[in-house]
Amino acid sequence: MATVATIRAFIRLSRLKFLLGGFLGFGLGAAIAHFDGVPLGWLLYLHGQVMVTAFHLMVHYANDYFDRSGDAVATRTPWSGGSGALVDGSLEPRTALGGALACAAIGLAAAAAFAAEGKLLVAAIGLAIFVCAWAYSAPPLRLLARGFGEFDTALVIAILFPLAGYATFAGTLGARALVSALPSAAAMLVLMFCVEYPDVEADEENGKRNLVVRAGRSRARAWIYAAIVAAYAATALAVVFGGASTMAIFAVLTIPLAWGIVEQLAAGEFGDARSDAELAARGVAFFVTTVAGSTLAYVAVL
Repeated sequence: MATVATIRAFIRLSRLKFLLGGFLGFGLGAAIAHFDGVPLGWLLYLHGQVMVTAFHLMVHYANDYFDRSGDAVATRTPWSGGSGALVDGSLEPRTALGGALACAAIGLAAAAAFAAEGKLLVAAIGLAIFVCAWAYSAPPLRLLARGFGEFDTALVIAILFPLAGYATFAGTLGARALVSALPSAAAMLVLMFCVEYPDVEADEENGKRNLVVRAGRSRARAWIYAAIVAAYAATALAVVFGGASTMAIFAVLTIPLAWGIVEQLAAGEFGDARSDAELAARGVAFFVTTVAGSTLAYVAVL
């Protein structure tokens, strides 16, 4: 029988706060479908959300399992360095692997149910999410160590999750849904770079050659600036190509967060636990407010 301490450790392993991105991403796609005149149904919404969330949780468990050697020496913050539940001995590694496999089974079962209902496009998107999400940290691809993990994450959470939300109801891939997801994809790159930026030495030592390690801090800093600019450029592009005009209004609200990231990087304020956590938190906040703003932009005009 699981003890209270074990249950708490498993909750920590799950890193539930990061699931918000999946709920917002799927919600964005659903909101755009409704904006396009497609009726929403709660049972169908729950079905699609279960598929997305199961695969999202799968990544959390798999990442802790396959990346535990790097997490053992990384500086842990509330936003980076893994959950710590494996490296501190609170849980056995097989618990994380079992959780990943169980979530994969749930996600695949949900995708198979969509296929059985004739919603083959949703099932195909679910399968794409599974493949890309598993490849993030699991061998043999292990994209996070090859310089592709950041783009893989942006693809899954910021593009495929909203497309899953849209296709669940509309049954198609809408151009409006795709262009409206692009600002969130750029913001996800900002998040990933901000989380990885302080851990360059630890990641390089453990063979985790992500994009920031390969670029070095100087070039990576420029990439963060470029990704921030890309988020706003993508918002303008989305509005021009049929996105809700209110997206521009909500994008303006993220400017203080973007400026905070720029100021902290320019000042070189990182290297201790507090400043590293602050940089990561700013990256997370920039992504969350971007995708939430994109979703609210469509809700506001319904």
